[in-house]
Amino acid sequence: MTQTSADLGLSAAAEARLAEYLVQVRAALTGVPDVSPDEVEADIREHVENELRTAIRPVALFVLEAVLKRLGPPTQWLPAGRAAPPAEVPSLLGYLRHRARGVVGALWRGPEDWRLPYLSFAVFALGVVAFPLFPLFLIVSYFLSRAGIAVAKEKQIPIDAGRKWLLYPPVVIVGLVLLLGLTLLAPLGVTIAVCGNAVDADQQERWELAGQSGLAPRFRDNTALMKRYPAVVTTLDRLLIRFPGNRTTKEVGGALFVGAGAFAAWGAVIGLLGARFPGSVRAVFDPLCGPFEGRGAGRVGLTCLLLLAVWCGFAVRILVDAGLV
Repeated sequence: MTQTSADLGLSAAAEARLAEYLVQVRAALTGVPDVSPDEVEADIREHVENELRTAIRPVALFVLEAVLKRLGPPTQWLPAGRAAPPAEVPSLLGYLRHRARGVVGALWRGPEDWRLPYLSFAVFALGVVAFPLFPLFLIVSYFLSRAGIAVAKEKQIPIDAGRKWLLYPPVVIVGLVLLLGLTLLAPLGVTIAVCGNAVDADQQERWELAGQSGLAPRFRDNTALMKRYPAVVTTLDRLLIRFPGNRTTKEVGGALFVGAGAFAAWGAVIGLLGARFPGSVRAVFDPLCGPFEGRGAGRVGLTCLLLLAVWCGFAVRILVDAGLV
């Protein structure tokens, strides 16, 4: 039975060399109808398998070269007395096509512990070249890398420096994006939404308290309306009384206060969830998180919960001063 590269256990470089040798054999047998190239290839693979039975996997290129040297040149597979066809002068395009075919064959049929790393890095590099499509290529490369890491763990193959350079770039980038999204973007988005709605509501309230009807004209900030109606005091004005400085400083302080509460609440949620489900964290961020057990996440969650309690105490005092409680 014809052996695949996964059965032979060749490295990517060795598989490319074997593919090149087989292409040369088929070229030598071109125009020889009484010899089956498929049978010859099967015999060659069987011979290589027997020679490499005790070799260390993945088989290095120099080990395969020694076997091919003992096999002899590709022309030896011609029938006795049959001369090899005249060699053609290869063009540059033909040479590049031949080399590309060998590399693609090695990637497609090679052992998974090296095939997946090379495929992942190739897709990642292609995404860098085709930059507008980089997010799509990054996602595909990420799943290929995770598959390569899983195969290496299943086969108990150490992820050495070479594999790390091929597998880790998409994993690191996606992991950092997920980490930033989980820790920063959610509370930051809540803060921006709350502050934006507060400004819009304040402008509308100031407009109505000034005796105007309908929707208030939209301004970038409250300065224009405050100058137009200086005697009007809104709910937001009363909420900002406790913050020092002028109006702009008060609004910045209020936004930072809202942000502190949002980050404390979100930190408590993700910290306690991470402590409760450490396996999910390891599954998402593997292998970057290392032996994550959840104790650190639990401490972060409890600390944020304590800070949230302190924040709520200050928030109640601000509401009382504003006459809202």
